[in-house]
Amino acid sequence: MKRLQENKNLTLVYGNQYQGMPIYNSPDGLVREYLDRTFNVINCALNDYANVYAFRVDISFPSNWVVYEDQVAIYIDGFVRAFRNRINSNNTEIKYPTVLRYIGTREYTKEGRIHYHFMFFVNKNSYHTLGEFNILRRNLYTRLVTAYARSLTIEPGEAMGYVHIPSNAGMVIKRGCLEGVGNAIYRASYLCKAYSKQYGNRKHSFLGSRG
Repeated sequence: MKRLQENKNLTLVYGNQYQGMPIYNSPDGLVREYLDRTFNVINCALNDYANVYAFRVDISFPSNWVVYEDQVAIYIDGFVRAFRNRINSNNTEIKYPTVLRYIGTREYTKEGRIHYHFMFFVNKNSYHTLGEFNILRRNLYTRLVTAYARSLTIEPGEAMGYVHIPSNAGMVIKRGCLEGVGNAIYRASYLCKAYSKQYGNRKHSFLGSRG
């Protein structure tokens, strides 16, 4: 198996399948270690919940900010922590609580600007949609945006411009449904592509919840 030239600890996977599941077919390959982490996160979610709601989110930074690697890591750690805290706080008010699980990747534009792609996983009995894109609502979208606003210490209304929800962002994964699990893995595997990442700078290009 071919190793990534920029980081010999990482190996590349080519083609449209991995461990019998469909994956994004990137000409530059996907990073096997990132795929394994992705499979583990999805499996942990499905072990806990028969139905999982998964959704994609893209995170960027204000264009007039000059952000450095160390700062970015602090912002993103703060975002995930704040989002988890909001989920945990709401768990006390709903019938079916959930653990927040995720994968995320740091990527770079051709101009060198940093952005992140995330895929989050929650109990579908807790949340089955992001809800209306209105921060006055008490829904999953508002918890997401206010968590990022807190991390960047900006107003939630401003943070809405840096939290992008792709079209068809949400999906339900049913335990035991191979087609549904395969669709989720295919969408998540896009985050595992080797292209548009930087390596060798001692910074983690890929994030994933544990357990």
